Amino acid sequence: MNLLTNIKKKREQQRKKQPFKRDVFNQVSGIVRTYGLNMNFLTLLEKIEEYLPKVNLNSTRVRVKAPMESPLFSLVTQDEYTLTLSIIRKIDNSYLMYAHSPEEILLCDPLYHLNPSLSPEKLARYHFETLFLHERVKVDLT
Repeated sequence: MNLLTNIKKKREQQRKKQPFKRDVFNQVSGIVRTYGLNMNFLTLLEKIEEYLPKVNLNSTRVRVKAPMESPLFSLVTQDEYTLTLSIIRKIDNSYLMYAHSPEEILLCDPLYHLNPSLSPEKLARYHFETLFLHERVKVDLT
């Protein structure tokens, strides 16, 4: 009987509805569409060192993410599709999934290089600029 109940429980769990999770493509294409990004954004990605925050590292400025609802499924134009795929190819790390703005897309790669093991909770809650400055201070102190 134990085996039978075990099989029934497993099948029951398989039948339960699983929440649909957004993938990286839908997240990035939502940002591209919302902010009206174009191919010039790729040149910003190439010159990211010029963009990095040059803020006083002793400041305790904490930016919380602004809420953003990205679509479950993206309907994008050919140009938006091409740009989205280019961004995903250029920034190939797990932090891109948590970006909510073009500014955060720009900071994905430098933040990942500073600390590739940030928790998903931190990435979802705090703006990447805050996390980047915090991680840069930690690196400078060591």
